[in-house]
Amino acid sequence: MLNTIRNHIQIIQMKTLVPFFILLLLISGCSLNFSSSTDTGLLGTWRLYDIEQLQKLSKDDDAFANTVELKKSVKDGEVLNFFDDGTYTDINGEGILRSGNWKSSDDNKVLRFIDSGKTSAPAKISIEKGPNSKPLLIFSNEQKNIVLKFVKEAGPLKEYSSDPFYATNNLWRIKPAQPEDTAQLTKRLANYFKHLALILKSAKDRKQEVVSFEFSMGPAKIYNGGIGIHPFNIVPATWKNTYYNEADALKAYTQYAKYLDTSSSYKGAAIGDWIQDDYNILLVIYSGITQSPTKSN
Repeated sequence: MLNTIRNHIQIIQMKTLVPFFILLLLISGCSLNFSSSTDTGLLGTWRLYDIEQLQKLSKDDDAFANTVELKKSVKDGEVLNFFDDGTYTDINGEGILRSGNWKSSDDNKVLRFIDSGKTSAPAKISIEKGPNSKPLLIFSNEQKNIVLKFVKEAGPLKEYSSDPFYATNNLWRIKPAQPEDTAQLTKRLANYFKHLALILKSAKDRKQEVVSFEFSMGPAKIYNGGIGIHPFNIVPATWKNTYYNEADALKAYTQYAKYLDTSSSYKGAAIGDWIQDDYNILLVIYSGITQSPTKSN
């Protein structure tokens, strides 16, 4: 992939380059001074909003066709999250997770990403006023002739480790290298429900009017005042693919279905606030799953 990025800059190929924008930022650059301190303007959740080319590559380029190709990558979506402890997560439309650390330059105009011990080259950034006056995070890559724009969806939480997109709340997304036993499947399933619960909690804390699960779709059916289960055949592949294979995904799904069938119905009081009510139910489900039998296969 990296060789492809270095050797090809035709816009028509950009679809293969965008799934994780960080790879686009591995560019050569001058030596810069970086600090480990964080910039509060960067902290929070950013969603991919637009991708543009800095300038037309040649007189023969079809500008409209190039623009269409770039927008295909925007369609699949991507969420980038910066946290106060200097870590980040990057989740694409297929639910695949990348995480690591980030550092800003002294003037907060350049970023480096550190992933699995590898440090990216400097990436130029700026924060401007975007749609509806929302902050817009702009990555400029002159070498690749690309500008990536992320619109800010949410500011940082006081307890960053409670953010639904914090790395430890997304361990369920990390595909294992081999089949998992019952205990491991239970742990993965429980982490998924923790993530869902934190989506609701963060929405409440941030006073969000809209709650989005689009990067976290799975077997849980979330509706006003209740949590159910989707038929396995319509559970998104993005969730199934987080397991070693579909057989393991079915085992986890069956465990959740069995829990719903055998556990007593939720008898806690409902306050008429669906976010709070569903959050309480998800906590009960999380507790029930973590306490279920975990004998190895």
